[in-house]
Amino acid sequence: MTSIEHRYTDDDATAEQQDAPAPAGSLVDESRRALVALLQGPFVDGRRDSSRYAQVLRDRVAIEARLADMYLELVIDDDAQVAFVRQSEDDPDAPKLLRRLTGMNRLDSVLLLVLRQMLLTQSSRGQRTVVSEAEIQQALAAYRRTTSTDEAGFAKEVRAAIAKVQRAGLLDEQGDDYEVSPVLRLMIGPDTAREFIALYREAGVGGLEDPADATDPEDPAES
Repeated sequence: MTSIEHRYTDDDATAEQQDAPAPAGSLVDESRRALVALLQGPFVDGRRDSSRYAQVLRDRVAIEARLADMYLELVIDDDAQVAFVRQSEDDPDAPKLLRRLTGMNRLDSVLLLVLRQMLLTQSSRGQRTVVSEAEIQQALAAYRRTTSTDEAGFAKEVRAAIAKVQRAGLLDEQGDDYEVSPVLRLMIGPDTAREFIALYREAGVGGLEDPADATDPEDPAES
């Protein structure tokens, strides 16, 4: 009787480890790297880093468990192919770990709201949101302080605000224009946007549209 003996080698062990799912509560090396990328933020973009985004999807349960231990939650938008982390709202007294959009002044936060509104308008038409610096300057001109007549100084402030939002990963330079990241709609939800707008209106800043009046088909609050 002929028998075939298979010798178990280190290569076989390595292959089994790669094929086997991660044990509960643990992460394989690539998932640990994906988790770090999520924490570094602002988001994992599947269009630019398809392998890392795919790893987030493959090990989603284990990654979510790790994030939950830090009072964080994973948000994934398959249509936009983005994944990011935000503070969990389950415990309002939980310590805050994420402070990515800190250091924003009045003009910076108004820019975020304006870009978000542009994003909602264009995405409802199935279009990418691409804007020029001139369009941003025009959109923000209404929010110039009434006591300021320094147009050149205001234009410089707008460029600084654009650069800050770009560093946060929410604006992608496309030649002379900028594409607004679809993750902005998720990172600044309608409730947060309304809180900002209410504060600005109390301070006498008008012209900002309430998201409740905007078209956002994917927002359950608007349905």
